[in-house]
Amino acid sequence: MNSLFADRLTNLQIAGNTVRLEFSVLDMVPGNNQNEPKLNVSHVLVMPLEGFVQAFNGQDSVVKKLLADGVLQSNVSSPTTAS
Repeated sequence: MNSLFADRLTNLQIAGNTVRLEFSVLDMVPGNNQNEPKLNVSHVLVMPLEGFVQAFNGQDSVVKKLLADGVLQSNVSSPTTAS
């Protein structure tokens, strides 16, 4: 089994029943005085929509558990009610 690393998901496209996910890594740009990293696509994963939805549901469950355990904090503000 090969392991792949990506810093982030940079693009997601859905065409019919196929989902295409582009993952990128941060690369340092040589000669840049500020050494600002640049995102470069490193891998593309193509999968059926059903598999993507199943994977999304699994990730959603993990995020909810991490929020409940206090490992992550939500950056979504609660809706306010008018008085």
